Amino acid sequence: MTKITEKQLIASLSQLKEIKPNQEWASLLKSQILSEATVETKITAQKVSFMEAMVSTFTSRKLVYALSAFLFLVVGVFGITKLTPAPQIAKQPAALTTPMVSSQEVAMLNSKIKDLASASKAGNIASIPPAVTEVKAKVSQVIKSIKDNPKQDPQTIKDIAASLKTLADVPGTDLSSNADIKDLYQTVTQSQISDLKKATLTEDQKKTLTEVEDLYKQKKYSEALEKILLINNK
Repeated sequence: MTKITEKQLIASLSQLKEIKPNQEWASLLKSQILSEATVETKITAQKVSFMEAMVSTFTSRKLVYALSAFLFLVVGVFGITKLTPAPQIAKQPAALTTPMVSSQEVAMLNSKIKDLASASKAGNIASIPPAVTEVKAKVSQVIKSIKDNPKQDPQTIKDIAASLKTLADVPGTDLSSNADIKDLYQTVTQSQISDLKKATLTEDQKKTLTEVEDLYKQKKYSEALEKILLINNK
């Protein structure tokens, strides 16, 4: 083997330094290097995109699940509220304050009946028609009050019955055909019969009450009322 001297080695290295690569080989090498760099960039980009997609998908699913749970709760609450009937508050009926027949009304009715009786007894023909008109007006007021409030004081009904007894005894003044007076006779008689049935009666009173009921069925209210007064006075 030929031994190379130091001087020859230096000369060879100098020649190698001056050697220039083939242009075609240089272009090929450059293309290969750039291609490998592009591949690495794409791989890195794909890795990043895959991670972002995973994170995005996971986050999106969490949001979807959370939103779904929230909507489920909202629908459930509103559904239960809608299906659950609201508590009904019982409405209290408005209190009806219908006045009873006052003692003043009964007193005025009795006073007008007495005026009519006095005019009839004195033969004061001119005073009878106005007195009759006033009696009818008072009877209309009393019967209206009784119809508006059937639950009247028993003593008030007895006082009205006594006034009607006085009216029935007035000579020459047949008022039985008047609708209000007839209605008042019927109402008072019916009320008195109902009260007597609840009371404790003697055998004689029970017998009289039976007669009263018969007269009432025959619509003989004034006669029935007279017998009722007999029971009350016994």
